[in-house]
Amino acid sequence: MRSIAVYIARRLVGSVLTIVGISLVIFVSLQRLVPGSEAGILAGSNGATPQQVHAIEVRLGLTRPILVQYLSWLGNAVHGNLGIAAISGLKVTSVVGQQAPVSLELALLGLIIATVVGVPVGLVAGLLNGRRSDLLFRLPFLVVYSMPFFVSGTLLLLAAAHYFPSLYAASYVSMSQSVVGNMRVMALPALAVGLPVAGLLVQMTRATIVEVITQPYMTTARAVGLRPLRLYGLYALKAACLPILSLEGFMYGILIGGVVVVEDVFSLPGLGRGLLQSIQNLEFIQLEAQVMIIAIAFILGNLIVDVVAPIIDKRLLTT
Repeated sequence: MRSIAVYIARRLVGSVLTIVGISLVIFVSLQRLVPGSEAGILAGSNGATPQQVHAIEVRLGLTRPILVQYLSWLGNAVHGNLGIAAISGLKVTSVVGQQAPVSLELALLGLIIATVVGVPVGLVAGLLNGRRSDLLFRLPFLVVYSMPFFVSGTLLLLAAAHYFPSLYAASYVSMSQSVVGNMRVMALPALAVGLPVAGLLVQMTRATIVEVITQPYMTTARAVGLRPLRLYGLYALKAACLPILSLEGFMYGILIGGVVVVEDVFSLPGLGRGLLQSIQNLEFIQLEAQVMIIAIAFILGNLIVDVVAPIIDKRLLTT
């Protein structure tokens, strides 16, 4: 029990340090490496004198050393104050608070679809290894896996608009407003991001199952007459859980950052679409918060995998 606590504590400390390091890189990059400044935007491009721009920089605290600016921003962020958007004048916390649940829900639904579809298909494909039906079984998922998110999203949107117009709702409905309405809105976007990931999970699960069923202990289990359902559905799949779980933790973070195009295609008010708008409007403070939330979600996804993995395989505690 103590070893598990130490293991989790190390992972937590590592995750916190990673988040702090990423926040520093993001802050410095947006403040120093990206052309343009909030002061220049607020002053306007027509007739603004250098003195007026400098006065705005002083008011916003942009003349202070970059490290002082970062520590001030980090301290405010820890207390839930992400600042005020320079152009819109809205609180960044409220803006991001509305956008983040949409992207997190979309990524989670996509991952659930990918798991429900990809793992069973990969298991069956692994058991069919070496047969003609193996390729035929995997071919549709190879095609889907090769599709970018914007292609699968566009095809699903066109198909729904043409064949099932009554099933698709164009305007976003939150979960608090209506669960059924929310599912109608999120179904197609979740399929758009989930099916390509399902194709990847099919390949990963199949490769892992093929490796597992050739192990000596599996040969022994077959020899003693263990039933196929117990042999493959329990022992083989359990042995394949770790690489699949690691891939899913990695893909969750990728999905949150990769739903930018899907959210734009389906007009979802999530982080991805908001991030594009922040870039277009040069809302640096808002952009910092949006990128940070995506980075934190990526790190938390991998942290959850790191915490769950020793429960599946105790040997990881000794590594």
